[in-house]
Amino acid sequence: MHCRKRILAEMIRAIEKNETVQENIDLRKAIAELYKVWKFDATAKTIRNCFKRGGFSNQTDGSDSDDEDAILANLKEKLKTVEGN
Repeated sequence: MHCRKRILAEMIRAIEKNETVQENIDLRKAIAELYKVWKFDATAKTIRNCFKRGGFSNQTDGSDSDDEDAILANLKEKLKTVEGN
């Protein structure tokens, strides 16, 4: 989710600056984004959510993932708005 968020934000910035939007991501770019996510975005909360979604936790509280889904939905809406303009 953090990778998608970073990529969408980068696409939105490019569109706002009237730059070419790179739709495909090569392996080098993907690794660079994963590194940034691990270094800056991956918190203990994020890791717990990954284990929950993977079925490795017996906890049923999904409030954290709901917050992340809302953030991603907001970014997708902004992308649609920018593409419409």
